[in-house]
Amino acid sequence: MNSWIVTSKDLYLLVKMLGGKILIGVTNPFPHYQEDELDKEWETMFKKLNKMGLVDFIGGELKFDDQFIGAVWVLARSNLVVEIVTDQQEQSVFYFSDDHVIECLKEKDMSYKMIKHPKPDYTMTQIILPRMLMGIENRSIRLKEPLYIIPNDYYIYCERQRVFNLSQIAMNNNMETEHLLIKQFNRSIQRKIHTNRLMMFYRSNDVWNIEGVHILSSPSFNWTLRMVQKSGIEWLEAQQATGDKLVREIVGILDRVKENNLVQSKIL
Repeated sequence: MNSWIVTSKDLYLLVKMLGGKILIGVTNPFPHYQEDELDKEWETMFKKLNKMGLVDFIGGELKFDDQFIGAVWVLARSNLVVEIVTDQQEQSVFYFSDDHVIECLKEKDMSYKMIKHPKPDYTMTQIILPRMLMGIENRSIRLKEPLYIIPNDYYIYCERQRVFNLSQIAMNNNMETEHLLIKQFNRSIQRKIHTNRLMMFYRSNDVWNIEGVHILSSPSFNWTLRMVQKSGIEWLEAQQATGDKLVREIVGILDRVKENNLVQSKIL
């Protein structure tokens, strides 16, 4: 399995060199740079890659390591990108081609470990799905109805490990504040064990689309929180989930994207 350590600056410059217009999942390191400043960054990058044995200047032309530049080419041309974040700490972005997948695993100081994985079906079932479910135990469910949560609020709940606006949730869902579903969700946030997120970006007819799901686990209940549109507003639709439902929710997103023929391999 090939791997390389690069920075977000390296990734952006290399993708730009190959004609890529956007790099999904990696923050732009040059939001206010002028062209002369970028020239210095180009020079710094090529010197570093040369020391790593990944590029050389031969006969007046740049000569890249074939495996490395092939991996960067996937980043620049991928129509399907999957980002997973586990416990608000570890982030990986997977860029898919028909033949293989390139993972950019975020490390310290805005550096990334680029890892070449096998075909999409293997990466989805043997790498992405297990990471999303790592450490999560099967739980029974008590209530089946959904609870609609504002996405930005959910991030704050997980960070603070408490729900700060129970009355607002009740109003948004046309429920009483003491409704059992709200109580159970609040208790799950307070006793949170894991919170994992999967975001899938896919390009269709030159337009980028997005689907996503969060998984919240606690000693009492597991929850899926799926991105939905309701009355023209983006929500997270939270529902209690068994282990089987957690798997179905993740695989469902992957399969819906597969239907757009962005990945040729069968997922499950």
